[in-house]
Parts: sequence; C-alpha cells; structure tokens
Amino acid sequence: MIFNTPTIFASVALVALIMAVCLILVGQEHKRDGMRTGGAGLFAHALAYCCFTLYGQAPLWLTYGVGNTLLALALAFYAASLLRIHGQPVPWSRIFVLPVLMAVALAALIDTREPRMFAACLVLILQCLLIMAWAWRYARHAGRAHLLLLLGGGITLIGLLLRVAAIASGAAAELPYDVSNLRQTVSVSIGTVTVMMFSLGLVLMAKEKTETALREMALRDALTGIANRRAIIEACEREIERARRVGTQLSIALLDIDHFKRINDSHGHLAGDAVLRQAAGLLRQRLRQSDEVGRYGGEEFLVLLPDTGRDGALTVIDGLRGAVAAQPAVFGDLVLPYRFSAGLWCGVPAPGDSSDSLIAHADAALYEVKAAGRDGVSVAQPRLA
Repeated sequence: MIFNTPTIFASVALVALIMAVCLILVGQEHKRDGMRTGGAGLFAHALAYCCFTLYGQAPLWLTYGVGNTLLALALAFYAASLLRIHGQPVPWSRIFVLPVLMAVALAALIDTREPRMFAACLVLILQCLLIMAWAWRYARHAGRAHLLLLLGGGITLIGLLLRVAAIASGAAAELPYDVSNLRQTVSVSIGTVTVMMFSLGLVLMAKEKTETALREMALRDALTGIANRRAIIEACEREIERARRVGTQLSIALLDIDHFKRINDSHGHLAGDAVLRQAAGLLRQRLRQSDEVGRYGGEEFLVLLPDTGRDGALTVIDGLRGAVAAQPAVFGDLVLPYRFSAGLWCGVPAPGDSSDSLIAHADAALYEVKAAGRDGVSVAQPRLA
C-alpha cells in the first residue's frame, strides 16, 4: 500500500508534538529524571517532520538541511535523556557534535543530491548506534524498557539502510520527500515507529528507575544504608534453603553493640546514629561479597556467612571485633569507642529449621555473652541427635 508522503510526515509531526507536550509536562515535577530532555527531543522531531512536509514548497536548505539537522538534534536529546534517566553524566559536547556535523555537512552539500543524502544517513546511523549502545549498557536486569529503545533504534537503522541502499543503486531520484511510492512509504513510515518506540522506551525506563529506587528504599535501612530487618530476614530464608538443598554449612551471627544506651544517654542520639553508621560501614567493608549484613533491630546486626563453618565464622567475627576496636566512631569532636557482643549459630540447616528458629539460637548464644560481661562471642550449642 502506498501512502502520500507529506501526509505521513504531517502525521509523525503531530504524534511527536503530542508526546513532546506530555513528556515536558510530566518532567516539570521531576526535573532530573530525563523526561523534559526526552520531550525536547520529541519537539525537535516534530519540527523536523514539519520541515519535511514543506519539501518542494520551501527552500531546500529549510526542508532538507534544517529538517535533518533537527532530526539529528532529536536523537541527541534522546541519548541525553537516556543517560539522565540512569543518573549518568551527560557528555553534552560529544552528543551534540553530531547535529553540528549534520548542519555543517548539509550546508556544504545542499546543492548535491546523493552526497547530501549519504551524509544525512551516515550521521543518523551513528546516532542510532550510540543510543542502542547506551541502552544496552545501562539496561536494568529486571526491566524491559531498553528493549523498546533497541527495537526503535534497530527499526530506524533498517529504514536508513534502505535509503542508503537505494542511493547506492542509483534510485535516489525516487526518494525526494514529496514523492510517494512503496519504498518511500516504508522508509518514511518507520519515522512513526521511531517516535513511539523512543518515547515509550524513555517513559518506561524512567518508570523502571523509580520502581527500582522505591524497591531499594523498602529494603534498605535509612540510617545505615544496609539491608533492613525485612530484607535481611528474606536473605536468611534464602540462604537457609540453599544450604539445606546443597548440604553446605551456614553461619548466622547476631551482633549487638555493647552499652549502646549509654552512648545515647551521654552524647545524644545523633552520636548513637554515628556509631551505628560507622559499625554498618565496617561490617559491609570487611565481609566477603557473598556474605550479607542487615540491621536487625535498634543496635543489632544480623550477619549471614554462607559456606562457613564454626571455625571460619569465629575467625570472621574476631576480625570484625578487632576492626571495631581499632576504628572508633567519630561524631564532631567526639571519639566514641565501642565494642559488640556476638551470638553464633553454625551448621547445616535441618528440614524443620527456619530463619526464626536459627536466629533464636544465635540470640540465645548472644544472651550468654551479655550475661558473662559482654564484649565476646558465643556459639549456640549443637542440637542433640
């Protein structure tokens, strides 16, 4: 089916303009999420297709030169929006050098046909590849928005390569913007897909980022930045199940900062917060990547040591105790030394074990340390067969 080419251009311009207004309005509330930048890209896209619509009725420098420069500007804004959504620094000069290159090349080649068409296609191809590369690089494992950008970029590349093939085969005369034929219909209609794919991809990408941030907030302790109680218990259940299935050792340590109330009473709760943050930072820094730590309660931390038996766990906990002793917390001009007591459960989880039951064993061992004067480690007694 063959459609009127100027009509397609006008339709794409209208769609891009509507999407631009939507993204710019949405972006007013969150000015750093990349939506306004994406909206600017769609606005440039709409203006580009308005220029294309006037082909044959206005000067060539406007309908072709300015139009393709605006299209390159739109792709540059899409690339910048992608980076802003992911919180990455935007290399503005590197991104926008391509639209400048487009403007310079078309100004120099405007009176030619094949060379200017080749130049325009080449710049747009480079920009599509750049967007696709960044979409792949910053893809979120749990998300699918980057697939829309990859698909949109891929379809755009197909359209551009069709034009390049036509130019190379001597069919450039069939591709003016005011000519309607099957090749032109396919090539130009791809512009509609580009607008929809890129705009929806950027919106969904921003949505995925927000959802990820909210999910992390729900699982992170606001004060210390480590896993909160809910998250560390969920991790404990996973590790128990894995250790039971594979038959490997698991160690669970419950740590409690000694005389923490004394610190709060003597120096204030902000000083106590500084101790908690410093303790959490030390734990996270000194544990292995496979280990997990979370804030279990007020001044209690739960540490999971997969594939670790009794001797290994005692070595780890003694190392943590030594690090805490060597690096007291600092709050303003105050130096706040502190210690912690630890209760350990070590072994291979049995079929009836759960996070509640094994943490209870570690808590009982912790109570023994506190009863004996604190600043020590106790290992829960093994169950009788």
